[in-house]
Amino acid sequence: MAELIYGRDSRAALANRRETALLFDPGANPALRHVRPALFLALQNDKPVGRIACAVDEFCREENTGFFGAFEAVRDEQIARALMEEAGKWLGEQKCEKMIGPAMVNTNQQVGVLIDGFSAPPTFVLPYNPPYYRELFESCGCKKLADLLAYQWSTEDTLPEEINRAARRARRYPGTVVQPLNSCLPFNRQVEAVHYILNRSMERNWGYIPLTLPEVLAILTHYQRVADPRLLLLARVDHRPAGICFCIPRLEGPVGKPVFRLALLAVVPEFRQRGIDALLLETCHAALPPGSQIEMSQIHEGNSVVLKMVQRVTPHPPVRRYRVYQRSIS
Repeated sequence: MAELIYGRDSRAALANRRETALLFDPGANPALRHVRPALFLALQNDKPVGRIACAVDEFCREENTGFFGAFEAVRDEQIARALMEEAGKWLGEQKCEKMIGPAMVNTNQQVGVLIDGFSAPPTFVLPYNPPYYRELFESCGCKKLADLLAYQWSTEDTLPEEINRAARRARRYPGTVVQPLNSCLPFNRQVEAVHYILNRSMERNWGYIPLTLPEVLAILTHYQRVADPRLLLLARVDHRPAGICFCIPRLEGPVGKPVFRLALLAVVPEFRQRGIDALLLETCHAALPPGSQIEMSQIHEGNSVVLKMVQRVTPHPPVRRYRVYQRSIS
């Protein structure tokens, strides 16, 4: 299906195949232990012309809500509408009253449709799609729910003094330490610490679904396989988990230019307002190779706290915008 939309050997087709295979593989994606998915394929003259997945997550905090994702289709409103109706019908049978998407499995994983920033190359993990997908979704009655933003900055740009000042303030708090995750805890304790930090820090974030220990284990195993351990940082206060900053390489960046994605930056509520996020960011910045480009992506447009920090780091506008839609199920 991806080859039909993007071309057989394109980077987008390769990323699409890999992501879809991993996210719908129960052996690779522990979230499927609490998610019930259904997959649909559209055929025209016995040839595939579209696909959609839908899912119900028993841990979703939004009542009567399902997800649709893994959408690919030729530029045909009738095909898109037929796929969306089939997904809605199945979700309705699961007692859902609305569906949110695109969200591959759920809103913790691959989410959104790219609506702005198509000049950047496709990348694993983040959505990529033809520009006309927005048109197809809106023709099917999908309404904007939220936009997620991606920003980019460089280590060639010094961190603003406001960030450095906040980091110095954090160091003055007794017992505050930032270290590489693998240097201060055995692996099972790392999983427990990250599990605690994510579920405490993200619990009020839009779309967040509480993670299980097996899900955190899978995330951490992957990150430790691909990332420089100096860029997987844990903040502790009196040996208590306080925050994390994970920066992972993007292998598909420009030749000769190190490119990274700031995948996670989180501080638990009881340790906020101490500059710990700034200290994590400063430590990460110092460990990155010279000339690195860093992307901070899929930040909710309403997350004023994170956006304020991002806009201190980089004065540039978002490089990409992803949209999440909502559709009623009649």
